[in-house]
Amino acid sequence: MTATQVPHLPNEILYEIVSYVSEEDVLNLRLSDKTFHSITADRFAVTFFENRAYDMSIKGLEALVKISEQPTFARHIKTIVIGHGGKVYPGEHRDLLVQAFQNLANVGNTISLGLRQVRKCRNYRRRHHVILRHTFRFFRENVLAAAIRARMPLGEFVADLQSSSQNRTFHSVTDDWTLSIQRYFSSGAMGFNQFSGLRIKLGMTGSDSSSSGHIFVDKFDKRLEVSNAGTWAWQRHLQWGYTMNLRELVLEDCDTNGSYIYRLLVASGPTIQRLSLYDVRLRTTVYGQSESWMSLFAEPTISLHVLKFCKLGNLWDETNGCWLEGGDKTIEASTRAQVSTVLANLAAGICNFTLNG
Repeated sequence: MTATQVPHLPNEILYEIVSYVSEEDVLNLRLSDKTFHSITADRFAVTFFENRAYDMSIKGLEALVKISEQPTFARHIKTIVIGHGGKVYPGEHRDLLVQAFQNLANVGNTISLGLRQVRKCRNYRRRHHVILRHTFRFFRENVLAAAIRARMPLGEFVADLQSSSQNRTFHSVTDDWTLSIQRYFSSGAMGFNQFSGLRIKLGMTGSDSSSSGHIFVDKFDKRLEVSNAGTWAWQRHLQWGYTMNLRELVLEDCDTNGSYIYRLLVASGPTIQRLSLYDVRLRTTVYGQSESWMSLFAEPTISLHVLKFCKLGNLWDETNGCWLEGGDKTIEASTRAQVSTVLANLAAGICNFTLNG
């Protein structure tokens, strides 16, 4: 068998070749040749190190320190979620966190910090106030204090609801946990005023903290973004106060119902400037009442006075199926005049039209 060698090609061509390799095969490709090991370094780092989750243990934190010492990987880290097991941790754990955060600060990273939901605890209903108070004190005194000591720039606070949908033994842990975080966050308590926004991750168990589903609230720009979430998941976990006076609303690949969207648009009608609804499904209400997008857009009490941009596509409802198609038929309006045309046509049930000006 003859040895196979990588041909002498420009790096641009090699990068193009690597772009066709699946994430699962990147690891094998890195082991095949020194050239591909170098070429795939950035993609490998983005795929496996951008979002990280670690238990509050010596082994886990030492792994974080080791990764943070590698500039090639460290500069790609964007989110670090720490799991809390309900224990009291010695100073050695905090020292490791400070060391890792200092390394990340040295490469100029702005890091989003997260806390993983407590999933196992005895007598939760009887002791939930004590457990929640201890959890947030742990984050403030260990994780957040280490970041401040290391002078690491902070992004969002991440509430990581790993495996929340599978937790049947303690079904109320998720609700209590997320509502408490939002209460602390909105009041600026527990040091949460250090963060730019709140992200609620609707994820599953795994070493990689990246999640397909999330709820994101930007407290400065008044932006609400929901993606890949069912009706129960995001509407139940989001306090109503966060949906008032929004300036931007982005819903993508999620379920909702007409009454909730109606209240949300009425509450933010005088302030909302950007609206993006893509692959959003209106579900039948718990009372069995069918709802449609056309009736929602025709509702006279919804007045989007300052809306300057809208993007709409793949809007589904129980009555009409796919009422407004996406893809190349996605409606995108970027001026106030175009927005007025879009809203008027949709209220009249007209889905196929062109925009001018």
